[in-house]
Amino acid sequence: MKFKFVFFIVCCFISLSISNAQSNIQINEESSITRLMDHYVKVNRAITHVSGWRITIITTTDRRQVEDAKINFQKNFSYRSKWDYKEPYYHLKAGAFLSRNEASYALDQIKKKFPSAFLSADKISYDEF
Repeated sequence: MKFKFVFFIVCCFISLSISNAQSNIQINEESSITRLMDHYVKVNRAITHVSGWRITIITTTDRRQVEDAKINFQKNFSYRSKWDYKEPYYHLKAGAFLSRNEASYALDQIKKKFPSAFLSADKISYDEF
């Protein structure tokens, strides 16, 4: 019994010593490492897009056709869609896929309603995932 009590006291003492030692750890970083890490963070914050794939639903010169196609697409599918204008064409694009395989699977489903749909490489913003 006395041995257990002494053992318990020793364990408590060791535990307190370790916790006090851990709270007093100090890390001194060289200034060159700090500058390097700051540069790394700055460069990576500037990257806002990644290469990926979208499905182009329709390409036309008529804006009304694109808007109608977008409404029809949203009724049938849950993928986000957006249209953009690159003179002289309006492009309705859907989805945001990192791999071509994922995009191909979605394309197979979409082609049932929109036979002219095709895959297109695009830049995807990080907030779209």
